[in-house]
Amino acid sequence: MASLPCYYAIGGLNFKNGFVTSCPQQHEKMQILNDTYLPSEFFNNDYFKSHRKELMSGQWCEGCDMCQHVEEANAGKSMRQEIDVDLKYYNPETGETSFDGLRTVEIRFSHSCNMACLHCSQVFSSGWMSKLKRYTPTDEDYEHNLTQLTGQMHRKGPDDDFTISLSLQRALDIVRDLNTNFPNLERVDFAGGEVLYQKQFVPTLKLLADHPNAKNMKILFHTNFNADFNAAELSAVLQNFGTVNMMMSIDAGPKLYPYFRDGNWSKLQSNLKQFKEVDNNHCEINIVQTTGTYQLMELKDAFTNFLSLDIDYIGASIIYTPPYLNPSVMMLKHRSSVLNDLEETRNAIFEIDKERRKNIEETKKLKSYFTHGLTKPFSMWRDINSAVKSLEDIRKYIMNHKANQNDWNAFMKYIERTDVLWKQSFNNHIENYKFVNGEVVRNV
Repeated sequence: MASLPCYYAIGGLNFKNGFVTSCPQQHEKMQILNDTYLPSEFFNNDYFKSHRKELMSGQWCEGCDMCQHVEEANAGKSMRQEIDVDLKYYNPETGETSFDGLRTVEIRFSHSCNMACLHCSQVFSSGWMSKLKRYTPTDEDYEHNLTQLTGQMHRKGPDDDFTISLSLQRALDIVRDLNTNFPNLERVDFAGGEVLYQKQFVPTLKLLADHPNAKNMKILFHTNFNADFNAAELSAVLQNFGTVNMMMSIDAGPKLYPYFRDGNWSKLQSNLKQFKEVDNNHCEINIVQTTGTYQLMELKDAFTNFLSLDIDYIGASIIYTPPYLNPSVMMLKHRSSVLNDLEETRNAIFEIDKERRKNIEETKKLKSYFTHGLTKPFSMWRDINSAVKSLEDIRKYIMNHKANQNDWNAFMKYIERTDVLWKQSFNNHIENYKFVNGEVVRNV
């Protein structure tokens, strides 16, 4: 049986909601965050060692189902395959990785968030908790397995009440431990909640700047970039690190954005402008479109507006769970429309490329312009190349994964429920489709 080497399993830690595991997609509780929260105290506990040994022996571990799903569906690269593994510090006999082998850490401070995005849950969003504060799940919610509304999403069972809760003091203790004991740490990822909404983020960054490898370290932070923050202060502290990737979760263009993300497109544009004015181009600014059922309805609006924001790169990640938001659900009833929209969006991107070439003296000033470094690009702009690749990744996934009728029925009920809870209307925001008599139909 071929081994399944994984950069994250061998050299990663991921602080989730009350526990630690190896990567963003892994969900097994390998360390509970009670009194033991310092990485040096649990990096080689029995759970982490067993996790590494199983993968290296060719067995998928419990909690690795997302990567397994992608690889078995032949739907592009899984997270496991994205980064090469360094086995220099790994002991295959014991499953231990020496402290020199810790390469990547993801930290979540809390679920405090200024949004309540429709693909999220109360585990990762205080906005969701507010929406559900007075809501009692119905029998239909349980019948359709609407796990976001029943409170089961990102939970192992009815007794699972773990929450993301790292105080400022604990966050600083963790960073001190990383600074002291893990000299080869090369990548630190901050996720949420919403980091710009949380008091722990900037002080933690300031202390992490003392790490011996800070000047070579890659910092990533995931943000909706729709919160208030001090652009000059954030930019100044980020200058202490080797490379910085801001991963903006936008997920939609102006039509769908206020509906799906509960956010303000104009504020996003304003925040970007303020940050770029003080950043001196140190930070790479990327967009992540978390792609599910809703995103397939307004693809062209999303990608063409992404390309208006003067950013570096556009990536797409698939919503695998809950299954009723998986993008393949749209293929059950609207296959030809979805495929036509993908092609129309691709053509619109080519038109933007043409327009940029006509005005090359101005458009080569865009952040994504490059003269070397990508293999056989059709465009001179990274955002355009990456947008085309993202569309192809989406197309490949939905063509290779089949949803079922129960997922469609659940999605219809989810639209109905959330429109009431969010006090909004599907039909006021989405133009290509309408919600009529409990069904999503193509608007022709």
